[in-house]
Amino acid sequence: PSGGRTDGQSWYLIDDSYRQNVSPDNGNYGRQTLTHEIGHTLGLSHPGDYNAGNGNPTYKDATYAEDTRGYSVMSYWSESNTDQNFVKGGAPSYSSAPLLDDIAAVQQLYGANLSTRATDTVYGFNSTAGRDFYSATSASSKVVFSVWDGGGKDTLDFSGFTQNQKINLNAASFSDVGGMVGNVSIAKGVVVENAIGGSGNDLLIGNAAANDLKGGAGNDIIYGGGGADSLTGGAGADIFVFGASSDSNRAAQDTIRDFVSGQDKIDVSAISTLSALQFVNAFSGHAGEAILNYNQSSNLGSLAIDFTGQGVGDFLVGTVGQAFAADIIV
Repeated sequence: PSGGRTDGQSWYLIDDSYRQNVSPDNGNYGRQTLTHEIGHTLGLSHPGDYNAGNGNPTYKDATYAEDTRGYSVMSYWSESNTDQNFVKGGAPSYSSAPLLDDIAAVQQLYGANLSTRATDTVYGFNSTAGRDFYSATSASSKVVFSVWDGGGKDTLDFSGFTQNQKINLNAASFSDVGGMVGNVSIAKGVVVENAIGGSGNDLLIGNAAANDLKGGAGNDIIYGGGGADSLTGGAGADIFVFGASSDSNRAAQDTIRDFVSGQDKIDVSAISTLSALQFVNAFSGHAGEAILNYNQSSNLGSLAIDFTGQGVGDFLVGTVGQAFAADIIV
């Protein structure tokens, strides 16, 4: 911007008191400072009425709850105030780019740039995003970022991490990645379709799109959500959870790609108050009836459940591998 109310310049001290400003590397305080000051030149203020050298403000003085470095690089206060943790290996990390609230604020000023990464993009390991802060290269990598993405079929790939992780694909949500808490977010209005977990016991949460969710090694819990999802647990005892009959039905059927009976589970307990299912060969109009099909030659199966007593399966999920009644959690 030039000549407008948001026009500005930023200056950086590089004396002995500000040595990190000399080398503003990805994830360090100097890089966060650089990004913070560029935010000011774009018209962003601190999230509250405070400035350096003006008293001793703390998070207790915040005028809104999200005034931390977990939501905004413009904040003065630690992400720990919003139950996030960017410390790994005993050292803190900082965002090197705008975060969830910064993206929303800049878009309010200038509009959303829908041409940014508008093709298929991978964030994390095997990143194609073209930014160092969107990339992880080893299990010791520290990532703190918020995804703004203009389109395409996109992926959060955290396959190289060994810690237990939560990966949430919903917009305006946070994920716990690589041993940190709430360190990855997705901006409002962004659709990320796919997620890949690591070797820990991961929780993967899909959105309303057709997701491809891969848990990787470990005992994972996978929520597909809406849309026709592809669900792969990987090695370990995995649980595939469905919160509504609309999560998987004839119009948008999910498929579990690697179901292993006696090890994996299909959890439909959140859909109904039924205490048990009655497994039948054909529906007769009674709520709670379920049909398990399996074709040995193709190794393809399905679970259909009539939750409403309409005589049809209002829930339907496909499996690669055979599921038995004991594999279903009600």
